Amino acid sequence: MLKNSENKEDIKYSLFGFIIHKGNNLHKGHYISIVKRDKKWYLCNDSEITEMKASLSNEYIFFDKIDMDETNRNGYLFFYRKINS
Repeated sequence: MLKNSENKEDIKYSLFGFIIHKGNNLHKGHYISIVKRDKKWYLCNDSEITEMKASLSNEYIFFDKIDMDETNRNGYLFFYRKINS
């Protein structure tokens, strides 16, 4: 959430997608994306798109169907949409 400097209102954003890099470094590995559409999350992995189950816990979102080890679970690029108030 951000503060609008002109009218001091809260500006809210909603996450609708992100990219994850699977690999040991940026020169080697594979990119996958997770996208939200119509209140459902989808795993996009090359030509395969699979619906995912998401669960919320405080500030985290957990997804099933992501085969990754502990060192490579961070998002690489996040996409947000401004929520109209």
